[in-house]
Amino acid sequence: MANTDRDSPLSLSLLLHCRTVVEKQNFVSTGILTHVEGELIEIELPEFELFELGETVKLTIYSPAGRQSIQSIVFAKYEGAIALLQPPEFQKRFTEKREHPRVPVSGSANILGVLDDAGNETLLEQPLEIAINDISLAGVSFMGPDSPYLSRNTRVTAHMQLGFGFNCELQIVRRDLQEDQVLCGAKMNVLDPEMIRPLRALILRQQVEKHAQQRQNPAQTKRSF
Repeated sequence: MANTDRDSPLSLSLLLHCRTVVEKQNFVSTGILTHVEGELIEIELPEFELFELGETVKLTIYSPAGRQSIQSIVFAKYEGAIALLQPPEFQKRFTEKREHPRVPVSGSANILGVLDDAGNETLLEQPLEIAINDISLAGVSFMGPDSPYLSRNTRVTAHMQLGFGFNCELQIVRRDLQEDQVLCGAKMNVLDPEMIRPLRALILRQQVEKHAQQRQNPAQTKRSF
């Protein structure tokens, strides 16, 4: 559970660059909260090597908005920092609209059918193959052939393959013609709730990898605010 010295909604940006105490069994370390995005929190601290992946820790963040205390899990660690999972109940304390982080992935999908306004599906005679560029829990960007099935506002069914497979519904919200291909952005609804877990794990891994690369190239680092 998250605790605060104040009851009013908080601005997430108030937590950045704040002193943060990370506590585990028989050990306490103090660092600085340097990054918050999606479900990840990054803490820079000198004793990062003493924390194990999957270990439960307590965070106490001393911010201008008051003291914030949460339980979390070490998801990753790299030179000079650890990455932890941000609990959903902690996210609810903030006023910012929470966007699902989008990460680059290498994958493919097949468009299987088209949905009408009533949700009835008309299967395509031949599945339409597309290449996935990036993905979030609620959206996807992809390249595909110039096809009327990829028109703006069209709703389609698809099977995604990202090292694991899942079925989803897509609503095309952006379409940019590029020579004989189109770059599309779509809202995504994963049909099987059980497949949210591996998708979330993939996104978290990609977030950590992306941020680790940004730490090696500070000029390319972009904050979430």
